[in-house]
Amino acid sequence: MSPIYLDNNATTALDPRVFAEMEPLFSGFPYNASSTHSFGQRAKGLLIQSTQIVADCMAVSPQEIIFTSGATESLNMVIQGIARARVKGHILTCNLEHVSVLQPLQFLEKQGFEVSYLFPREGEGALSLEDVEKNTQPDTFLIVLMGANNETGILTDIEAIAAFAEERKIGFVVDGVALTGKEECRIPRGVSAFCMSGHKIHGPLGVGCALVRKHVKLQPFILGGPQQLGRRGGTENLPGIVGFAKAIALMQEELTDSVNKMRALRDLFEERLTSLLPDSFIIGQKNRRVCNTSMVVFPHIEGEVLLMRLDLQKVAASHGSACSSGALEPSRVLLGMGFSRQIANSALRFSLSKWTTGQEIDRAVITIQQEVETLASLMS
Repeated sequence: MSPIYLDNNATTALDPRVFAEMEPLFSGFPYNASSTHSFGQRAKGLLIQSTQIVADCMAVSPQEIIFTSGATESLNMVIQGIARARVKGHILTCNLEHVSVLQPLQFLEKQGFEVSYLFPREGEGALSLEDVEKNTQPDTFLIVLMGANNETGILTDIEAIAAFAEERKIGFVVDGVALTGKEECRIPRGVSAFCMSGHKIHGPLGVGCALVRKHVKLQPFILGGPQQLGRRGGTENLPGIVGFAKAIALMQEELTDSVNKMRALRDLFEERLTSLLPDSFIIGQKNRRVCNTSMVVFPHIEGEVLLMRLDLQKVAASHGSACSSGALEPSRVLLGMGFSRQIANSALRFSLSKWTTGQEIDRAVITIQQEVETLASLMS
């Protein structure tokens, strides 16, 4: 029986059409877009073409696209780059952000910047415009928020916050990793920078992109050569960039159908699971969420144990707990939303892709039901 992969918020399978676009660049002629000879010019042409594809899909100028190794680098680049151009001031963020946002901000605090880490109102899972307005200070120069929470799928109202940021002339950086490909949206004008990763949209690992508006003052994060208009030194990862561009193009072309399919399957998954296991419930079910994510709580069940048992049954999901020391820690996202440690320890995240099938959902639901009931019986 084939495995069922429901951990697509961690990473997605590479689309064969993306690999086909990249494959010629791994053999044959060498490709360095900084070289002046014919080989270099061929590489330069592919780089320009890929940049234009991404810019067109995101409805921005090609000069606003910076390719990186992924969203972690992109977020570090824009957060620290914007701050270094300012020297001092106040930054506003949410306490539920990904560590690739929180750690750069904690670093900036040590450099003398003031950072407010706001908790959303209980059960909400994302900051509202009202939260942002109430906590903006006279010297606030940057707001950093995720477009969608990677654990719960709960959406941030980036349109409203972007309008506020634009009116107040405050920079607004959006972590778009969990949002891209899961929601039909255009990046609002008030967003100063928007960061993405290729491997979250069926593209290659090790490549990402930061959309940075032309007016944004940004100190380079990686110093070196004059590549990418001097904003990021180093020879470009051309195979990765070509693959990223193809993945973005396919995402845009298939977005409506993919979103509708994932939402229908996600809703079916949640409806069947909570029907078969009445004690279970969905985090953020009444909130606006992206189409592919379900954070399910199985009360009185150890999530880590359930995760391992599901893996043995070839169902891949993820637990809201992670700690490099090996000690079990509950999801800080769920704790930050006001849930107890017991609830946080009992939660698993299931995340779908455009290739998830109805048959896989059927099998996953039955497998989850069986494993939860087995664990419950062992505890009684």
